[in-house]
Amino acid sequence: MKKSTVDSRQSAVGEEVDSRQFIMQNQKVISYMYLFGLALMVVALPLSKYLISVTQFYLSGVLIIDNLNREKGIRFIKENSVIQKVLLFIPFGLAMIINAVILIFRKFFRKSNAPALIFVSIYLLHIIGLIFTNDFDYALKDLRVKLPIFILPLIISTSEALDKVKFRRLILIFVAAVIIGTLLCTNILLTKEVIDIRDISIFISHIRFSLMIVLAIFFLVYSIFERSPDKIFNRVIYFIILSWLVAYLFISVSLTGIVVLSITTFILLLYLIMKKKNLLARISTLAVIFIVAIVAIIYLNRIIKDVNKVNHVDLTKLEKVTGKGNNYWHDTTNKQTENGNYVWIYIATNEMRDAWNKRSDFDFDGKDKKSQDLKFTLIRFLTSKGYRKDTIGVSKLTDEEVRLVENGVANSFYHEKPNFHVRLYKTVWAFKMYQVTKNPSGNSVMQRFEYWRTSLKIIKENFWLGVGTGDMNQVFNKQYKKMNSSLEKRFRWRSHNQFMAIFIGFGIFGLIWFLFSFLYPPLKLKMFNDYYYLAFFIIITLSMLFEDTIETQAGVTFYAFFSAFFLFGRKSKAQI
Repeated sequence: MKKSTVDSRQSAVGEEVDSRQFIMQNQKVISYMYLFGLALMVVALPLSKYLISVTQFYLSGVLIIDNLNREKGIRFIKENSVIQKVLLFIPFGLAMIINAVILIFRKFFRKSNAPALIFVSIYLLHIIGLIFTNDFDYALKDLRVKLPIFILPLIISTSEALDKVKFRRLILIFVAAVIIGTLLCTNILLTKEVIDIRDISIFISHIRFSLMIVLAIFFLVYSIFERSPDKIFNRVIYFIILSWLVAYLFISVSLTGIVVLSITTFILLLYLIMKKKNLLARISTLAVIFIVAIVAIIYLNRIIKDVNKVNHVDLTKLEKVTGKGNNYWHDTTNKQTENGNYVWIYIATNEMRDAWNKRSDFDFDGKDKKSQDLKFTLIRFLTSKGYRKDTIGVSKLTDEEVRLVENGVANSFYHEKPNFHVRLYKTVWAFKMYQVTKNPSGNSVMQRFEYWRTSLKIIKENFWLGVGTGDMNQVFNKQYKKMNSSLEKRFRWRSHNQFMAIFIGFGIFGLIWFLFSFLYPPLKLKMFNDYYYLAFFIIITLSMLFEDTIETQAGVTFYAFFSAFFLFGRKSKAQI
C-alpha cells in the first residue's frame, strides 16, 4: 500500500515536472513567435501595406496564445476522454481565449502601465468624436485605419520586453528593409518612364517612406558612433549605407525627407552641445552648424535670384508679325517669366498648333502626361529656351525636347539641372506665381498654405468641440466652396497638419488631450534621454507639422509601432 502511494506520488511529481518543462519550452517558442512578428512589422512598414495589416493580426494571435492558461489546457487533455475532448473542444477553447483576453486587459489596465493607457487614449478620443459626426461610414473607416494606435501599444506593453541584442537586431532588420525599398524604387527610376518622381515609391506614400529613411539614417548614426565592440569594418559598412540613404533622398527629390533630416540633425546637435561640458566641442559644433546654415542660405538665395531674373526686352518695340506673315499676340501686362524670358509675348497660337501637331501625337489643345494643358506647357518650354511661340520656335525643338513637353516638363531648366535643385527652383517659382495669381494648384508646398488657411477658418467656426470623427471631408469641401477657393478640385485635400486635423475634429479640448497623450508617456518614462526615441520623436513631430501623419494606414502604423516599440517594448535605454 505504501509502495503504491509512493509510486503514485512519484508519478504525479514526474508529470508536474514534465508539464513545467513543456510550459517553459512553449514559452520560448512564443517568445520567438513574438520576435518574428516584430521583425515582420519592421519589414512591412517600408515595403507592404498588406503585410502591415496581416502582421497586426498575427501579433494579436501570439499575444492571446501567450496568455492562455497552459496548465489548464494540459489538464483538459490529460483528464478527458477522446469523445469528451471532441465534444468540449470548441466551448473549452472559447473559454480559454476569453480568459486570455481578460488577462491581457488586466495587464494592460494595471497602474504601472499608465503611460501606455494615456497613449492609447488618442483612439478613445476618436471614438468619443462619433457623438458629433454625421458621416458614420467615413467615421468607421477612420476608426479602422487608426486601430494600430490601440492594438500595437496593447500588444507591446503587455508582452515580453526585449533585451538589447534582440532590440538591435530588429533595428538592423528595419534598416535592411528600408535599403531594399530604396533599391527597388531606384530600379523603377532607371528602367521605366517616370513622369512624376514621386511615382517611384511603389510600396507606400513617398512622404511616409522618406520619414522611414530618415529614421533609418539616425539608427545608423548611432551604430557608427556608439561605444560598442563592433569592428571598424561594420562601422564602414554602416557609413556607406547611411551615405546611400542620404543620396536617395536627393535622388527621389524628397523635400520633406531632406527638411526633416536637416532639422532633426540640427536639434540633436544642439541637444548634444547642451550636454557637452567641453567648451571647444561646443564651439566646434556651433561653428559647423553656422557654416552649413550660411551655405544653405547662399544656395537658396542663388535660386531665388535665378527665378526672379528678367532679361531686358523693350516692350514698346515688339515685332508684330511672324516670319510667315501671321500676327503675334503680346500681353505686356503679364510679367510672368521662364529663365528670365517673358512668357506672354511673341505668341502665334495657330502656327504653334499646326507645327506641334505635325511633330507629336499629343494634341496641342489636349493634355500632357501630367494632365496639364499641353499648349501652356509648350508655351512655357519654348519661352525657357528663348524661342518665340511660332512655327520656327516649335521647329527648333529636338525630338527629346518634344518628349519632355509631352511628359509635362514646362522648363528646359528642369531637365538640365539636378533634381533637388529643380525642386527648390519649382517651389520658389510657384511661390512667385502664387503671389500674382493666388492659385496654388499643382505645387504641394503652395497648396499647404491654402490647406492651412482653410483649416484655420474651420477651426474658428468649430473652436470648442470640433466637427467630429467622420465629417472632416464634408466640412473641408464646404469651406472651399464658401471661400470660393482658387484651388482646383483635384487638389482640394485636408489640412496637411496633424495638430490642425485634431483641432478640427475634436476642438480645443481634443487638441489639449492629444498633446497630453503625445507628451506624457515619454516624459513619465524619461525617454527624452534615449537616443532612439528622441530621434523618432523629432521626426514624427516635424512630420505632423507638414502632414496628416496618422490619417493613413502607413503613417499611423509607423507612429503607433515605433512609439510603442521605443516606449514600452525594451528593457534598456540608449542614453545620449
